[in-house]
Amino acid sequence: MSDEQEPSADAVRRGGTGEDRTARDWVGSEEPEAPAGVDAEGTSTSDTGPAAAVTEDGPAPVAAPADATAADAVLSDAVVGVPSAVPAVAEPVQEEPPRQIVRATGAPRRPPLLVQGLWPAALAGGLVAATVFGLLPLAVAVLGIQVFLVLGALALLDAPAAGGAFLVATGTVLAADVVVLADDGRITGLAGVAGLGLVASLLHQLIRKGRSRVTESLADTLVVIVVAVAAACLLALRQVDGGEQVLLVSIGAAGAVLLLGRVGDRLAPRPMLAVGSTRGWPGLLLGLGGGVAVAVLIADLGYGDGNLPVRSAALLGLVVASTVATADLAVDLGAAELRAGWRDARRVAALRPTALLLPYAVLGPVALLAGRLVLA
Repeated sequence: MSDEQEPSADAVRRGGTGEDRTARDWVGSEEPEAPAGVDAEGTSTSDTGPAAAVTEDGPAPVAAPADATAADAVLSDAVVGVPSAVPAVAEPVQEEPPRQIVRATGAPRRPPLLVQGLWPAALAGGLVAATVFGLLPLAVAVLGIQVFLVLGALALLDAPAAGGAFLVATGTVLAADVVVLADDGRITGLAGVAGLGLVASLLHQLIRKGRSRVTESLADTLVVIVVAVAAACLLALRQVDGGEQVLLVSIGAAGAVLLLGRVGDRLAPRPMLAVGSTRGWPGLLLGLGGGVAVAVLIADLGYGDGNLPVRSAALLGLVVASTVATADLAVDLGAAELRAGWRDARRVAALRPTALLLPYAVLGPVALLAGRLVLA
């Protein structure tokens, strides 16, 4: 290049405009000062830092890290805390399958067979003692059977509005006992008492709130009333001439068939009386035979105020034992429909008192009718 083409030092100092700008002219100028570490020609004067110095041939290349691990560390430090422009994809939520309530399919746990026979036998002994002591103790015992039978039967049937039904049934059986005691053992007033129970049941359905399952509630209440009122016939039989011995024979036969029947079921449970039942034919035959034998024994020993012939006592014992065994089988078949679990827990709990008391409640009218026939 010639001397004419090379710019002089003054031209470089003046700039493109040709004006003379010295270092003193920059003082107070509106243009910003050059950043620290960079000279007037734009060359970095710092010896450290990641920026490369600019040379005449262009920017110097950046020296690569010593190894790949150091490069990854530098890159990871650079991106920490920097929000990503790509939105995070939410992981799909796995929904749990709906829970299914599975009803238990097994039969509910019941007392052993021998225990099922011992409790009715103990109740029979209590009724025999109450009969011997007099009419008033027997009335108290019968009333207790009626009240607890109402409670158990309403729970076993799962009756709607059971609280009001219990009050109606309890009032009805109390009135039935009073009528029998006041009428010297005549049962003609029991039909009227049962009719009043029907009226009271209808009134209960009218005044209850949120009336639902009215027909079911009314039917359950009437069934319980009829069964509980039937137990009042035991009081009527006690007041008949010679009725004390007949009552002792009937109660003794009832306790014997229930106890010996469970012993037979424990020893030989097959063949069964019905599908789903825990009662077998051997237990039934043993119970019937035991009931007849106990009836004959009580009549032969002469307990009570009558003189019942042995033949009549055997016939009475067979009739009573058959009735009690039928009632026991009915409760046992009803228990076959129940299942273990919380859904039927209340009904399972009511099964024990119902199975204990129901045979003695249905015993009343049968013993009264058979007793009058054998005494005549």
